Amino acid sequence: MENINEKIPLYYKVAEDIEDRIDNGDYKVGSLIPSERELCNIYNVSRMTIRLAIDELVRDGKVKKYQGKGTYVCNRSIQQNLNNVYSFSKEMEKQGKISSTKVIEKEIIFADQKLARHLEIQIGNKVIFLERLRCADQTPVMVEKTWFNYEPYQFLMKIDFNKKGLYKTLQEDYGVVIDHATEKFRATQLNAMECSFLNCPKNQYGLLVKRISYAKDQIVSYSTIVSKGDLFEFTIQLS
Repeated sequence: MENINEKIPLYYKVAEDIEDRIDNGDYKVGSLIPSERELCNIYNVSRMTIRLAIDELVRDGKVKKYQGKGTYVCNRSIQQNLNNVYSFSKEMEKQGKISSTKVIEKEIIFADQKLARHLEIQIGNKVIFLERLRCADQTPVMVEKTWFNYEPYQFLMKIDFNKKGLYKTLQEDYGVVIDHATEKFRATQLNAMECSFLNCPKNQYGLLVKRISYAKDQIVSYSTIVSKGDLFEFTIQLS
């Protein structure tokens, strides 16, 4: 098996370690994390690597940079358990819009620490990665990345998702019914690639959704969805 650590960028490893320190409470919410110079010494890396790592953490909503003051640990993102599982295609159909999908990438990769945690598998296990551009009335509205544990879902590699819906294929062809999901959502700054796919100016803010989908309490997939911030409105019914 390929050594997965050789493929992970150095800045990502640094960001992951800092994130673990935040999650473990070593760096408290509202506290100042070490300066760039201090982090360079801690991890024995260049300042550019540290800046890329901090940018990754800012994007994930873990920290926030203040000019002239430093970088602080943010409050945790709000997590909302949704009552109803929804599919993009069905939602567009309800609103009278024609949905379409373009597959950007579909490949087999190996699980890093984050993917292993989200999918509850071992680091280094095979994972199916599917990235799609979702459109409504031919207008790009979201970029969706989805990861599946390879072993139970290897059949997905044979399917052309430019023509077939993911949820519909899982349910109707393979009997996998996604019956509930957990989601976290927050504002995020879109990267250059996402702005290109969504036809929006660089550095625009949008919405990031992280979703874990389940069938009979078994994890089916982990997804991240990004969209332009002015495109979606979420309604949650409280009881």
